[in-house]
Amino acid sequence: MRLLPAAILAIGTLCATSHAHAADPDWIFANSGPAGQPMVMSHQGTLDIMFYRATSGTVGIAIHQRHGRYRNPKGVETAMVMIGKFTIALQIFSTNQKWDTAGGDLNPDTVPDLVNALKAAATGALIPFEHEPVPFSVKGALAALDDLARYATQHGESLPPPLQPAPAPHATTPVVDIEKLAHHPYDTQHGRRLTLPQYDIAANCDRAHIEMQDTDGECVSAEQKSQAALTAHWTGYDSDLRAACLSLVSDPGRLEKYQALLMCLSRYQDDRRQWQLVSGSSGSDDIMPTKNPAQQGGAPAATAGSP
Repeated sequence: MRLLPAAILAIGTLCATSHAHAADPDWIFANSGPAGQPMVMSHQGTLDIMFYRATSGTVGIAIHQRHGRYRNPKGVETAMVMIGKFTIALQIFSTNQKWDTAGGDLNPDTVPDLVNALKAAATGALIPFEHEPVPFSVKGALAALDDLARYATQHGESLPPPLQPAPAPHATTPVVDIEKLAHHPYDTQHGRRLTLPQYDIAANCDRAHIEMQDTDGECVSAEQKSQAALTAHWTGYDSDLRAACLSLVSDPGRLEKYQALLMCLSRYQDDRRQWQLVSGSSGSDDIMPTKNPAQQGGAPAATAGSP
């Protein structure tokens, strides 16, 4: 689950934007959310309930607590949101010891569950740690999400099903089968110059890694170690494997880019070396076209009428 940027804390004035219109009496649509993403929001008492189009192309949920006094105990970073049978853990963004906003991006696979829940449920609940649930209304939220999907479609943006069909892949971009590539004994792009990218480690690690159960400091340390290892051995990896692994870690949702790149290269370079042993190749043979048997002093090539 990728998490909501801290910039969401400054969106309280979105309802005043000249581009906003009401999708439902309780919901407001705005096309100037965090990082310029469109969103819908409902003001309900001390809570602001928000659905937004995440930069990854999926949907996010955020709950903003205005003037709240809930304290966030040390080490606790999540709150729960329940809408019918739909349940999701959100990260808490706190100021000192008081949380202001909880939020997070959904995986594409969970979006249908959210939509199905909004079809049947009228209310949801925010469940802060060691506090009573805080109810909120989701009446009109499905219509608001539909407005969000229509806006995204009109502006060439993507949202996962069932909000809209997934965008068709570009036919001009072939998908590299890295498993098959690693079982080719030769570097198919031998001599191609590829440099190690400079990723922004701090930006990639500037969020909690709930699934990894690590911290920003651990992420930064691991990324720096992986970057140093890649820098030292970059030219030792085959060019085609470097290109394939770089394309795999280019996913904007991936956080630990150097770690993923090092893991990818180490694995598939080892696979290729094992395949070279099995095939009896040194890995340095030139790939030459099959020679005409007549040029090798052998029998002439068969004619079209030969059996």
